[in-house]
Amino acid sequence: MYKSLIRSIKHQARSQIIGRSSSSSSQTKGANGKRKQKGEQMDSRYDFNRRWTPVGGQPPGLGLHKLSTLKLVSYNILAQDLLLEHLFLYVGIPQEFLTWRRRQQNLLRELIKLNPDILCLQEMQFDHLAPLVQGLRMGNGKKLAYVYKKKTGHRTDGCAIVYDSSKFELLDQRAVEMNDQEVALLNRENVALFAKFRFKKESDDQKEFVVATTHLLYNPKRSDVRCAQVGRMLEQLTSFSTDTPIILTGDFNSQPDSSPIELLVGKKGDVEPAANPAPLRFEILDPGEGTASTYQDDWITVDYILRSLGSRSKHKLLPISVYSLPSINCCSRVGQIPNHYLGSDHYALGAIFTVV
Repeated sequence: MYKSLIRSIKHQARSQIIGRSSSSSSQTKGANGKRKQKGEQMDSRYDFNRRWTPVGGQPPGLGLHKLSTLKLVSYNILAQDLLLEHLFLYVGIPQEFLTWRRRQQNLLRELIKLNPDILCLQEMQFDHLAPLVQGLRMGNGKKLAYVYKKKTGHRTDGCAIVYDSSKFELLDQRAVEMNDQEVALLNRENVALFAKFRFKKESDDQKEFVVATTHLLYNPKRSDVRCAQVGRMLEQLTSFSTDTPIILTGDFNSQPDSSPIELLVGKKGDVEPAANPAPLRFEILDPGEGTASTYQDDWITVDYILRSLGSRSKHKLLPISVYSLPSINCCSRVGQIPNHYLGSDHYALGAIFTVV
């Protein structure tokens, strides 16, 4: 009976959401003064709780070579097809906030304000990518290009890396599928995407770096699968990056003390094998104490920006500033997302780096 009720609710809500997509923008344009004032109050509260926090106590931009500095944002933007498939997760959210038209407007507003040089997107639905990028171009005036990898199988979403092509030259790219018939645990549709860049206007030294993004399996009970996916990604990153520093981002569906994250940061055994003297090891950029990136039964963090460590790289990535996640208390006060201002069920992450 419960499943039947869920299916009935889902069917009714899906029909109404699709039907309201075409009218949501006109409803926003016709809003009265009170509704606009409420939106402005929400903007103020939201912006107050998201701050760019200097790393190491140094203000951003102090004594830095601006040409070799980049701002990166990583964001699981919630694919519309996945939202419609799992509508029961969004019971209680007004349907107008769940339409793609409304969510895209909110996402564009937020991303244009953040104004990243490089944008890593997870759950990017393939048929929504070009219009979203075009909206960003119109909003920030940047010459944007992108690389994309859709999930395997029947899924319609994947990972994208959008970048300012006037600032960066794309040197190479690689798409990685987490589906390998010869490995029992690698039988899912998840993917990763790598891109190698060079600063275009650097005259003294050709500074290169790699940006990688992924979205690992959700199933909370299958940490073993996520570990296998991390292993495959690290294997591919090692051969792709060679002596280039790496920024790794994504929705890892893993909390900070979980095995997949420990594999990335090197806590699974501190003694390095002689056959592999310089394995890839990463450091998580601290998004703030007591913060959260999404809601999964509780407010938790499963999204990260990491940077590679070690001596294998010719250059180094130094974080200057981090876009702090909202506190758990703030998340609880704001309530369910997406809402009238936020377009996803995850919060965006950001960081400013310099390459030295």
